[in-house]
Amino acid sequence: MRKKEKLLSFLLCLVLLTGIAVLPAGAAYSDADQIVHTQAVDTLTELGILNGKEDGSYFEPDSTLTRAEFCKMLVLILNGGKEPELPSEESYSLSDIQDHWAAAYIAYCWNLGLVAGGGDGTFDPDGTVTGSQAAKMLLCAIGYDSANEGFTGETWAIAVNVRANQRDFYENLENLEPRESITRDDAAQLVYNAMNAVMVTYDYKLAQTAGGELVEVPVLKELGDGQTLLSNYFQITTESP
Repeated sequence: MRKKEKLLSFLLCLVLLTGIAVLPAGAAYSDADQIVHTQAVDTLTELGILNGKEDGSYFEPDSTLTRAEFCKMLVLILNGGKEPELPSEESYSLSDIQDHWAAAYIAYCWNLGLVAGGGDGTFDPDGTVTGSQAAKMLLCAIGYDSANEGFTGETWAIAVNVRANQRDFYENLENLEPRESITRDDAAQLVYNAMNAVMVTYDYKLAQTAGGELVEVPVLKELGDGQTLLSNYFQITTESP
């Protein structure tokens, strides 16, 4: 199914299955004329994943997104667009998130294995998130394992971008440079694409090494019934291809 057809099906499901009122493109924000990915922004806004800046009326589509802000988006996705119960006081293993406004969101993602630190016990919560970093978090959110997929080490970004392209994460993002900081506008489209991707899991089978040793080998497979982040956490389904 082409993306446009998939989008129309998705928006129809929003109205018929959930009763969510789909706004005209960009209607929620006073700077709507600056938003490129209007359908993605409007959809994520309606689902409670995105908010405007300051009083909620300004989206600032060209501003960059921080690592902390993206973690909050992930948490909202995994909780159906609602704020989960997060501990108000906790000792966090990452040294630079203590007393940070997003500490609990970051710890939530950290405990699920969705994010990684800098290797020195820090997370850099106020640093901007790149396209590749955001794609890695989303790939992990739909079931990919960093160790199995090579999302670690010096070549992690190559492995991430290969998978992200295979799963159409970068669709309609022709001008995105994955190595650079991602804008709020492009992040909305990236998240929207990921939420439509079928989730994955692993089976494990025994294989024999050259030395005759039996080892477990992960075998990637898609979840049955075309399960996506949308269907699992928002009870919204789209037509199958």
